[in-house]
Formats: sequence, structure tokens, C-alpha cells
Amino acid sequence: MKKNINVNLQGVIFHIEEDGYEQLSRYLASIRTYFSNYEGHEEIVADIEARIAEIFAGRLTPGKQVITQEDVQYLIGRMGNVTDFEVEEPIEAEIPNPGPEAEYAYTSDTTGTTGTAGSRKLYRDINRKVIAGVSAGIANYLNIDTLWVRLFFVLFVLLGVISAGVSTATGIILYLVLWIAMPQSDQLPETSVKKLFRDPEDKKLGGVASGIAKYFGVDVAVIRILFLVSIFLGGFGVILYIVLWIAMPEAVTLTERMQMQGDPVTLSGIERTLKDNLNMRDSNGEESTLAKIILLPIRLVSQIFNWLGRALGPILGFLVALIRIGAGIILLVVSIGLTIGLLSALFVALGWIEDSQYIVLGDFPASVLLGGFPRPGLVAGFLVGLIPLLLLMVLAISLLLKRTIMRPIAGWSMFGVWLVALFVMITSIVMYTNNFRRSGEVITTKTIPASGFGTLILDAYDTHLDYDNLYIDVQTAPGQNVEIIQRAEAKGKTEEEAKENARMITYRVVQRDSTIRFDNSYEFKEGAKFRDQELAVVLQLPPNKPLRLTREFVHLLPSATFTEDYSTDKIVRNLWQVRGDQLECLTCATDTLDSESFVENASFSDGAFDVDIDLERGDIGISGSVLLDENQYSSNSRTFTYSDFEQISVSGPYHVQIQQGNDYRVRVRGEQEGIDRMRFDKQGNQLIINSEDKNFNLFDDRKPTLVQITAPNIRNIDLSGAIKADIGRITSDNLDISMSGATKSVADLNVRDLKVDIAGASISKFRGQAERFELNATGAVGVDAEDLRAKAVDVDVTGASVAEVNATSSLRADASGTSRITYSGNPSNTIIDTSGPSSVKRR
Repeated sequence: MKKNINVNLQGVIFHIEEDGYEQLSRYLASIRTYFSNYEGHEEIVADIEARIAEIFAGRLTPGKQVITQEDVQYLIGRMGNVTDFEVEEPIEAEIPNPGPEAEYAYTSDTTGTTGTAGSRKLYRDINRKVIAGVSAGIANYLNIDTLWVRLFFVLFVLLGVISAGVSTATGIILYLVLWIAMPQSDQLPETSVKKLFRDPEDKKLGGVASGIAKYFGVDVAVIRILFLVSIFLGGFGVILYIVLWIAMPEAVTLTERMQMQGDPVTLSGIERTLKDNLNMRDSNGEESTLAKIILLPIRLVSQIFNWLGRALGPILGFLVALIRIGAGIILLVVSIGLTIGLLSALFVALGWIEDSQYIVLGDFPASVLLGGFPRPGLVAGFLVGLIPLLLLMVLAISLLLKRTIMRPIAGWSMFGVWLVALFVMITSIVMYTNNFRRSGEVITTKTIPASGFGTLILDAYDTHLDYDNLYIDVQTAPGQNVEIIQRAEAKGKTEEEAKENARMITYRVVQRDSTIRFDNSYEFKEGAKFRDQELAVVLQLPPNKPLRLTREFVHLLPSATFTEDYSTDKIVRNLWQVRGDQLECLTCATDTLDSESFVENASFSDGAFDVDIDLERGDIGISGSVLLDENQYSSNSRTFTYSDFEQISVSGPYHVQIQQGNDYRVRVRGEQEGIDRMRFDKQGNQLIINSEDKNFNLFDDRKPTLVQITAPNIRNIDLSGAIKADIGRITSDNLDISMSGATKSVADLNVRDLKVDIAGASISKFRGQAERFELNATGAVGVDAEDLRAKAVDVDVTGASVAEVNATSSLRADASGTSRITYSGNPSNTIIDTSGPSSVKRR
């Protein structure tokens, strides 16, 4: 029996045998004596005691709770003695760069796990384990930071989750195999690998840049310059700095500062660190001449930034703190809100919250969508969503407190729970899919007498539900009554169960006098479970019965219900009757208010090209650029040597830029395949550009081809096809412009006589000035020429076109079909001619 003594090493109590205590006391006394001449020697000794406590803790097991003399001897062999490195300093000077294998060139009496470098074996390191010590053992064997091995396993598993779980199973199985195959050890040697810490001794904000510089062995000024430059490249550096500030621990103790630089945590290593903490030193401890030359410009820049830092430091510090606090508050609010929503969904799914129709997931009530789902799967799904939200909360609190509040063991434990929950949730989903194996159908019919009413009104009620796109198919009834046939479908384990699930939906049709009102969606009965329910409604109407349709009811009808394509307004204001499986208009022949091409109020945008049309008022507004930004076109280009042309003809799906310049230039930017399909020709003074493809795919997702044309004199421009054209500032005596097809164009002109012919479905914007402006538009054309000031304007539009012009002296306007012309200015001489529902109005 031996006497035990309690010792306190930096707040940790150990039970140590008396003979071991005496040896440890002598060892600590020699350390205190040696380091007593160093500045801050109390802190140095405290760090060494903390290291001793860490080694002693690794020697204890559930069956061994007392430190023996053998443990003290192991400590001295591990840490070294002050007399050892006092004698060995001359020898170390001869071998300035001992290899990492030297750390393993020792033997131990207590375990067979150590030996020479050539006999190293792979063990699980249980002293530094998080789960089983596999990652720590591999890192010790490879002499790398354990963090990288653990990240490898985490990424292996997470990438598997994204890619259908194959790699997830592989990563977990690999870890389990290594767990079984690798023996454990609690006496693996300490490695000299560098670890990433924030450096508190050379910090400007949080010590992040200095810590990274120590880890990679570069000058800290380089890292700080990179962070500052990244601020002006989208602000990514600020976010990265904050994330690293949270993730990197601070090197507070001397042991952590040594690990930050990759020095072994031994007495000799501590002594060397205290003597020399500088990088890029030669054998005499001085910076080499090459290092001074390389770092001179960087240090000059660093001095400038240091001066700016001192001047702007408080402001930058305030902004960084403001961003950090703002990000923390936003993340905290978002994570708490999502957690509350997740809890609510769980409580509803478990039946703990009543009247849950207003709590929805997607389009369905949570009680319906999650009803019948296995409860273990619900709880597992809750944990799968909750654990990332908890980690988000921890990140938010860490941002606010400026320190990490979660230990690695807690994070890894939560990750393990998350993996188990994910497995249970996936298993539950597989089991849940059995509820959708078979289909069942239930048909119900409702009859509504209609013979006593002259005209039936069909209306719809908005239930504010959107379970499915419910449409009503119209058919001719065999008699004089209205027949409503409802066909409900659902899924189940068996056909009978599927039919029962189909009966769990209800659909209302209400009659009030001559009005029949249909709900725009079905509803679920109490206790219903989601089983892919669908509802089809067939409305059988008496023949020769006049009908009026409300706007809401029209939205429930498929577009093929009507014999012709009508606008909603025209449908609502006219009478209808059923003919076969379609509705035929009874009064549309006398209704001339509707337009076949433009709705009464339309607004659409093509990138930065915006068009607003009010057909009733005859207004059209066009703004923006018809072409894309320069960097959105392909960088591949080709230049053509064409000259002496005054006429330009372009046909095809191209973007065209035409401008006036001092010389001739034809340049094309686009993908090589598109350029190869283009055809160029010059006939007389006309440049012709078209494509060998006769059929153009308007939905092609390739980058568009840009054609840039410059010429001193331009007298004629002919554009056809799906062209987008930007016609630059052109000054000329006479200019003729012809456009056909689905062209979109913007033109800036200063022309004496301007003639424009447009046909098809073109949209054009004109600005500038002209002496005489002649416009002929046919089809569904939109022309905004309000910003083109012209003395004499002659405009002729037919079809369903809209045009705005600006005449200062005389105007002749001719509108036919359903066209609209609006003019501004104060012309003293006007000749106006209209036919049908067309109009010419003054703004």
C-alpha cells in the first residue's frame, strides 16, 4: 500500500503516489529555476503545468485513477529535462533541420505502440478522440492536423447525402471498419504539426491574418493586404474574416502559440520559442538579405496600411462590429422563426394542435400532408431540420459574443444524431410510399333543374385554397337539367383504401335562383390524410340555354372550351350556349370592342426593354435598351472587310447594332457555330446578312449573336425576322427603314425625310428629329415616336396597331381595323380618317 497525495495543476486535481510526487516536485523546481530569468516566467511555468495536466489526464483510465512514478517518468521522457537541451544545444546547431521522424526515435517501457520511425503502426488515438479516435490516429500517423481528417469524413458523408446516399454509406462503413481494425492507444507521441489559431500578440482586429500568416509561414502584411483588397471585390473578405474569427480559436497559452508555429510542445521547444519567434531567419538568427529584399515593398505598403489603420481603425472597427452584430441578429431571428415553424408542424402532425387548417406546408394543411406518416419518421424529420437550425443559432450567438460557445464534442455528437435521424427519416419515407401503391376512383352526380330559368349565370367562389389546378369540362346535357359529375381519385395500399381516401375530399356547388356557383378548389374532410387526391368536374349544360359567365368562372375553364380565342372581357360581356364540348358565343358578332392582338392593358419586359400598352387610350410607352450588356455576348468575334455600302439588310435571329462613323466596319460577336451559319454578301451598295437556317428556334438557349455595323452614310435599313436592333445616332438627308416579323428596335435619328414601313408583330421606339416623318404600320405593331419631333407627320396604321407620334406643323393620320393613334404637339393642319372601332386622339 502506498501513500497518495493530491496535487493541483492549473485547476485540475490529480491523485499521485508519494514517490512520483517527489520526482514531479524536483522536476517542476528545475523548470521554475531555469525559466526564472525569462520575462513573464510565471505565465511560462503555468503553461508548462497545463501541458503536464493534459499528459496526466491522458494516462488515467476508468480502472486507473492514480498517477504513478512510471507516469511521471513517461512525462519527463515526453517533455524532456532542462539539463538535456542545455547540453544538446551545440549538437542541435550542427543539425538545424531535424526531420519529423526524429520525434519517434525513442522507446517506452509502458506500451509497445512506440518505436523507431521504421516500425510505426496505425492506432486509434483515444486521448484526442471525438467518437472513436480514428481520425486522430490517422492524423498522428500522417503527422497532420486532425481537423483535416475529420473534415474529410464529414465531406464524404455530406456529399453522399446530396448524391443519393451512396457515398454516405461508404463513408460510415469505412469509419466503422477502421474503428474495428485499428487498435487503440493512449500513448501516441505528440506531433509537431501546425495548428490554426488566431494570434493575439500581433493583431489589428481579431488576430486572424496574423494566425494565417504563422500557419503558412508568410509575412502577415501579405495576408492583410489580401483581406483589404477583397473588400473591394464584392465584400467577400469581410464575410470570410468574420467566419474565420468565429471558427479559429485564439492562441492564449504558450503551448497553443507553439502549436500555431508547429513547434513540439517540449521544454526544449518552449525554450527555443522564447528565444526566437521570428520567421525567415538565417543560421545566425538574422533575416537573410534575400528576405529583406523580397519583403521590402510589401512592408512599405504595410506601413501605409498601418497608418490608414490607425487613422481609420475606429471607423472600420465600428463597421465590422456593426456587420457582425447585424449578421448575428438576422441569423438568430431567422433560426428562431424557422424553429418555431418546425415545432408547430411537428405538433400539428402529432395531433397536439387542433383546428390546423390554417397551418399549411406548401399548398396543403400540415395535418393533412403529414397525417398517417410514421411518428418515428416525423420525430426524425424534426431532428433533421432542428439540428442545422440549432447550429445556426450557435453561429449567431458566437457572432454576437465574438467567441465560440460550442465544444467540438457537442458538435460531433449533434452530427451523429443528425445522421441517425436522417437514416430513420429515409426509412420512414420508404415505408410511407406503400400508401400510394394502388389507385381508386369515386364518381358522384348532382342534378340541378334549369328549365324554369331563361338565362343561367355560372359563377365561381374563391376558397383561397390551391391544392390542385381544378378545371371544369363542359358538355351538352342529355336533357334540360344541369348535371354536375365529380370524379375523385386517390391512392392507397389497396383499391378499397384508395376509394375511401377519395371520399375524404368534398366539393361544393351552390344554386341560388338562376346562379350556379362553383368552388374553385376542393376541401379535405376532418381526419383526412394526403393520398394524392385529385378531382375532375364535368358540367353538362342543357342545349340552347343562354349562359352568362363571370370572370371568376372563366378562370376554371380550359382555353379549348371556347370555339374561338376571346379575351376575358369579351367572354364576360357576351351570351353563350353549349355546343358539343365547347361554348359558342351568341352575341360576339356585334361586339367590336375586343382586340385580337393586344389586351386592353398590357405590360411586358424583355430584359431591360420595357413596353407598356394601354389600347383603350391608345398609349404606348417603350423604354430601356433592346440589346444586352456588352459582357453578356460571347467574347469570340470575327471582323469582315466590307466597304462602300449605304444600304443594310439583315435577316435572322440576331442582335444588330447600327451606327454612323468615319469609316466602314462589320464585326460579329457570337459562338463559332452561329457565326459559321451566317451568310454575308454585297450587291452594289447594299450589304446583305442572313442565315443559312430557314427555321429559327426562338427558344434557343445559346448566347445571342451580335452584329455591329458602322458606315459613314446610311440611307436604307431593312430588318426582318426575330431581330433586336439598336440604331445609333444617324444624321442623313433621307433614310428609309423597313421592319417585318417579330423585330424590336430603338432608333436615335436626325433626318430630314424619314420613311418607316413596319409589318408583323414589331415593337419600335424612335427619338430625335425630322422634317418629314412617314409611318406605315400593318398588323400588331407598336410604335413609340413621341420623342421624335417632326414638322410634318403622315401616319397610316391598320390591323391592331398602336402608334404615338409628335407633329409640330401638320398631321395626316389614317387608322383602320382596331388600331389606335395618339399624337402630341400642336399641328395647325390636321387630316384624320378612321374606320371601324379604330381611333385617333390627341394626348
